Formats: sequence, structure tokens, C-alpha cells
Amino acid sequence: EVAKIMRTNCRVCTSVGAPFVLQLGKIYLDMLNVYKAYSEFISNCVKANGQMVTQQANIRAMRAAKTETLNLIRTFIERYNTKSREDLMFVTKNFIPPLIEPVLGDYQRGIPAARDAQVLNLFASVINKMKGDMCAEVPHIFQAVLSSTLEMITQNFEDYPEHRENFYQLLKAVVRHCFAG
Repeated sequence: EVAKIMRTNCRVCTSVGAPFVLQLGKIYLDMLNVYKAYSEFISNCVKANGQMVTQQANIRAMRAAKTETLNLIRTFIERYNTKSREDLMFVTKNFIPPLIEPVLGDYQRGIPAARDAQVLNLFASVINKMKGDMCAEVPHIFQAVLSSTLEMITQNFEDYPEHRENFYQLLKAVVRHCFAG
């Protein structure tokens, strides 16, 4: 049900665009708390029962809800069209910091099979949208995703293709927008 709610909000966000900030502002912290709770539950289940637990229906449903949460945030960031720098700064200051710990912390601590490639996609979109305003957050992002993702994608060149592609998109966004020319 949570995944359905997130998908519905994502479709509304796609249609409405920047005014969706009012709706997202009302649900954002609760949404991140649910994301964090699901992450902790999944991690505890994997620790207690092994990696095969990720194939159970309830765990798959929780992972789907987490993915849809990331998709909603990414859609909002991408659809937030405004010409005002102040509006972008509002989003950067109010929506990005609460996102860092639950999402990046979960990605870093999770087992490779439970890491969501949409995390990389989300932060690539954030950097592409917010450009240089995200430079201060790049070290935090890299601390969470660099070694854990490289560990996954360098074992062989067939596993985790979505992680590989999204990781390169993240690197491209950082190089394009966070380094002085």
C-alpha cells in the first residue's frame, strides 16, 4: 500500500510540478521515517536470516516502497521548474539534508543485494538540478556510495548493471557541476 501511495504522489508530482512542494512538505519527513524503518527492518532480517530473506514477499514489498519513495523525490527534483534561485535554495536547504542520513546511510550499510540503484540515480538528479549548490554535499555522497558501489561493480562486469550505469551518471553529474571549470 505504501508503494501505491508513493506512485500516486509521483504521478501527481509529474502533472503538477513545482506546486507539489506543498504536498511533499507535508509528507516528506514521515516518508523518510518510513524509509528508514523499512531499511532497518530489512537489515535486521538479513542479519538474522541471511540474504535469502530478500526474496520474501513482505521484504520485496518494503523494498518496492523504498524504491517508490526514491522515485517520488527524484521526480519532484526533476519537475521542480523555477527560475528563482531562492526557490532552488529553499529545496536544497529543506529537502536535501534530511535525505542524506536515511538514504545514504542505508545504502552504505546495506548488503549489496539490498542496495537500491535508485539511490545513485536520485543523487545524480539532485546534482544535475542543484548544480554547484550541492558541492558541499558531494563528500558525504561519495563517502556513502563510492567504496560500496565500486566493491559491487568491480567483482565482475555482469552483476549489478543498473548500479553501474547509475554510478557513472552520478560521477558525470559531479564532474559536470561540482568542479571549477
